[in-house]
Amino acid sequence: MNADTTPATGRAATAPDTGAARGGPVDRSPRGIARSFLRLSKVTVYQHFFPWALALAMLDGAALDRSGAIPAMALFLVASAAIVACTSAVDDIVGNRNGSDAANYKEGDLGRDIRRKPLLSGAVTEREAQIFAAATGVLALLTGLGGFAALGWAVPLESVLVFLAVGACSVQYSGGFRFSFRTGGSETMLGLVTAGGLVFPYLALARRWSAAAVLEALVMGLWLVMVISYSNVNDKDGDAAVGRKTLAVVSGPKVFKGAMVLFFAADVGLLAAWALLPAVPWWGALTLLPAVALHAAQLRFGVGQDNWLKARLCGFIAYDLGFLGLLGPTLFIA
Repeated sequence: MNADTTPATGRAATAPDTGAARGGPVDRSPRGIARSFLRLSKVTVYQHFFPWALALAMLDGAALDRSGAIPAMALFLVASAAIVACTSAVDDIVGNRNGSDAANYKEGDLGRDIRRKPLLSGAVTEREAQIFAAATGVLALLTGLGGFAALGWAVPLESVLVFLAVGACSVQYSGGFRFSFRTGGSETMLGLVTAGGLVFPYLALARRWSAAAVLEALVMGLWLVMVISYSNVNDKDGDAAVGRKTLAVVSGPKVFKGAMVLFFAADVGLLAAWALLPAVPWWGALTLLPAVALHAAQLRFGVGQDNWLKARLCGFIAYDLGFLGLLGPTLFIA
């Protein structure tokens, strides 16, 4: 049974159900705890690392031949994973406290497995999650700065600032400034920090801006927003109850559907601008057709038929295919 929420605060009026109540006893063995922390971190969601992979693919031989380039990229990858882990832990702590996870993360709903929410299932205590969030936050800062140090700090100042902004804003998605509890904050922050995840490693090694890098960063951010926005329709009631102001919560059906149409138009526009860059091979546009087709299907199922579950699935598949569609041509960008 889901916990009720109080009208005044939106916090859970009763403690969320334990793992035993929601699906049997939890595994508190060392191996079980390690598995639960892995789930808490969300680092197994490989899509988080698409921006880093595109940044690596975009670097030319001169950039990769720089002293410390390979250790720097490895450290940037660890930093990116630690940012994801810290952000996910903070988000789960907040969601567990205010009852939104109990409301939104129903057993079997959308194919969700409650074990992916170890705080909700009881596999991890809140104190353990707090320690984990603090430790991964420190790890993110140390490894990120270590990456710049590996390059002898011979990097544009903007790359360091973007890294710090990505880390700080990501963690405050649910905690601190609580961007996702402010109108437009959820979509804006998710899009920008995803874009920043490509920009800071690329800029640090290439030591220059490029139109291709900026456009790919914006596309990756927009694609994630297109996935999350459709997904948030299902979580609308639970998010509204705790004051999380996603686009699905604050807008009516017509406005929300109009925004989804604009997202699709922006997607096509950004991809067209990227494909027309002189550095992009002529066949680059062809590799993106599957992603564009799936985003069109996403629009049809969601906006046209109100089948948000199927639209959400199309968005996830489009994100994967779109990444592959960008990756191939990016390897040939001079």
